[in-house]
Amino acid sequence: MSILSFLLLLLLPLSSSFFLLPPPPLSTSLHGGKNAKTGLFTPLVLSTKAVLGESELNKLRGKFIAEHSKVIAKFVDTSESKFGRIALKALFEAADENGDGVLTVDEVRSACNALGFSWIDEDKSETLISRADVDENEVIDFEEFVKTTPKVLRTNLIKLAKENGNDLGFLV
Repeated sequence: MSILSFLLLLLLPLSSSFFLLPPPPLSTSLHGGKNAKTGLFTPLVLSTKAVLGESELNKLRGKFIAEHSKVIAKFVDTSESKFGRIALKALFEAADENGDGVLTVDEVRSACNALGFSWIDEDKSETLISRADVDENEVIDFEEFVKTTPKVLRTNLIKLAKENGNDLGFLV
């Protein structure tokens, strides 16, 4: 069952009662933590919390996060397929700004930032290079990139999903 189908099945029975409920107050007691942001989906999440209770909402969030993480993992796991190799080649070529066939610290940082991984700064880019750089020439060639990128993508796509979920108000 897709996540969208699951959400619709969950919300459909609540839809009639949803509109009869007064909007929940935006008090800090209903927020999911000191860093939770108010966003587009905050009213839906707070209404769901009012109907289900915080414990059940947290269980539901956990299920969604687990399913979303599985989707990310399956996407990243395609890296070993023919299609995945083509996708990695395209990513590598897009990141290789000067076309010299290797990625520098600046190119890695720039590529990660372009993917939305704004937390990847120069220091983190240097760490990524040093972990991937098997031949110790301080750059990443395509084969080193292929071996390292799936793990880097998996970790940072999950982090990006959490950040986006918070920005949209799913974590209140």
